Parts: sequence; structure tokens; C-alpha cells
Amino acid sequence: MKRLIYLVSCLSVSVFFLSSCDKGETETAANPADYLRNDDQKAMVSTLKNLADGHLYSVKYSSDYHIDEVMSSGGASSSMQLLGKVVPMLTTVPLGKADGGVDFGCSAFCVKSQEGDVLVGRNFDYRFVSSSNVLVHNVTKGVHESICISALPFLDKDTYVAGALSDGKTDLSIPVTASIYCCLDGMNDAGLFIGVLSLRGTGGAVQHDPGKSDIVPTLAIRLVLDRCTSVEQAVEVFRSHNFFADGENSDSNYHFLIADASGKSVVVEYYRPGEVPPLSDPSAKDWTMNLLDTDHVTNFYLSEGWRNVGGGKERYDKLHETLEKKNRVMTEDECMSLLDAVHQDLQSEGGDITSNTQWSVVYNLTKKTATICVDKDYNRKLPYRL
Repeated sequence: MKRLIYLVSCLSVSVFFLSSCDKGETETAANPADYLRNDDQKAMVSTLKNLADGHLYSVKYSSDYHIDEVMSSGGASSSMQLLGKVVPMLTTVPLGKADGGVDFGCSAFCVKSQEGDVLVGRNFDYRFVSSSNVLVHNVTKGVHESICISALPFLDKDTYVAGALSDGKTDLSIPVTASIYCCLDGMNDAGLFIGVLSLRGTGGAVQHDPGKSDIVPTLAIRLVLDRCTSVEQAVEVFRSHNFFADGENSDSNYHFLIADASGKSVVVEYYRPGEVPPLSDPSAKDWTMNLLDTDHVTNFYLSEGWRNVGGGKERYDKLHETLEKKNRVMTEDECMSLLDAVHQDLQSEGGDITSNTQWSVVYNLTKKTATICVDKDYNRKLPYRL
């Protein structure tokens, strides 16, 4: 996925945040938000809270984000096209752009608790030295309520470092309004989870059915959380759209762990059956969607003929060993401990771009809660409830 860099002037009226903070939260400084389009957005921005020393913020997202218009216009076949559509709809920002690839290095698994609750554990790994992330609590009318986590450095890694949204100067118009389209994992009020993980060494998937709209990873996540209640419905989102990893020439591909409150979990993956990576021309023909019944995944392919292409094998083996040993019954604390055991530091796996865990989260799909640790601080657990 490519990132966009937005050139934002921060000179006008500032939006002040005066609401009281819950325990563990701090008030957000008076950052400007000069490019919002309406009062609903201003009210939404006023809900921004600093949950973890500038590493994680939360926002209650309640303003229209025009997803129906995005999909009726054909969707998006690249992250740049997606943000190029939504940013002008959501803000009045004059924008520039720059190319840059992104990979999501991660680990994810699904188990049950002794009480029968369905739990999903997820690490998001990427080699950002410093980052601002946002827990987006979507309460917009007409869609399922959900929580999901966005990594803002994918918009601009030099601007959205830790603490940027409470530094008194960084404009909030884009990071708050566009955060809804930058989510990398999340859960909705039906107890449905989806998270994206990167695949490398093959190039990126493309599909060109003229009768279908296009989706990229974060747009797929948004559609699933907004519209679906089960694994089956989520899978249909992928079947009914053209999937693009990120345009016609993506360096990376992606797969998705999807789980619901019944305990069912699958991985959706795209590959070219009958061919062996590396591919000489990844975009020469359409890729095929593959559905795999599994409850844990990292950053290598699981499809026949492509299995083990990619990275994260040691992490996968640790997940597999632990899930087998525990008979797939674990407490939430044990899930977080497993995420800690497979977390990545800057030099992990050779210092690859997918090193350095940004957040770890345990979603309880039964109780609709989440427990989050950011920046590898496993002694500080941040609870959140739908």
C-alpha cells in the first residue's frame, strides 16, 4: 500500500478539547483542525483523547465518511486512489502525494476462553520508530458500530510521530477524518473480527472483473466491519469485489484473518494456482481468492504450492505450539502473553521492514471488549468496550 503525504498549513482557528478524561486518559492539546467541512466533523474531532502518551489516541467517529459514494464510483484499486477520493470529500486540504510502499508484518490467532468467549489476539508490526495510532470507535448511523485501530504514519511517517495529535500544532483534519479508512484490524458489534497481514516475495494481487467494484485492504476492512455479521458475509465482500493489493505494481500482497462470535475463523488469501513464486509479471493476469480454515497466521502464504513463501515462520511455530498445548483454550491474559512472546523489536527478523510491534490487542468477540498494549509496554493494558 502506498502512502500519501499531505501538505497542510496550520495557521487558522484551533479546535479546543475541554471534555473530561477517563482514568488513564489525558486531555488533548489545542491542535488546529482548519480544514473540516462541517460542524458534525468538529464535534467528532472534539472527542479525540490521548490514551497512551501520544502512542495511541481514541476518537468517537460519528460523521458521514461517504463510503457509499466511494463504492458507487467504482471503489479503489490502490490506497492512493482511495485517499485521493475520500480526503477531498472529508476535508478542504490542498494535497500533494509521494509514493512509498507499505507492509504489515503481524501475528494473529483465534481461541476460546474457559467460559466459551471467543478471543482474537493480534500484533501489528511495522518498522516505525515513532508513531501515532488511533483507536477509531465508529458510531456513524446506518452501519454496525465498531472499533478498529489505524496507523497514521501510513499517511505521513514524518508528521504523525508519537504525540503529534496533541503537540499543539499538527492539523487534525486529515488524521481524524481519514482514520476511518486506515484501519488495520477491528471488531464490530456483531462480534466479527478482521485483520490484515502482509505477504512478501510475490508481488501483489490484481483482479479485473468489469462487473465488480475494486477494493484494497483497508477498504475491505471498512466494508466488512460496517456491513457484516459473520465470517460468511465477510468472505462474500471479497468474492463480490476485485481485490488489489495496491494498484497494478504492488511489491507486497496481503491476507486476512476473519473470525466471528461463533468461533469460526478463516484466512482469505490471493495467489496464482499452478504457478510458483517468484512471478515474472505479477500483474499479467488475475489472481485467485483462496479460503483456508485456520485459526492462526503470520506473514507467509498458506495456499497449496505457495506455502512458506514469506516470513514470520518462527512466530507462526510459536503460535501453533502454544495453541496446541493449550488445546485452544486460553485466558485473555494468556493471549496477551502469547502476543508478547512473538512481538518484534527493531532488529527482529534481520531488521526487516515488518519488524517492531506497534500495538498488541486482544479482542473478546463475545463480550465486545478489547485490551490494547502499545509500543511493547505489556505492563500497561488499555481496556475498551463497545
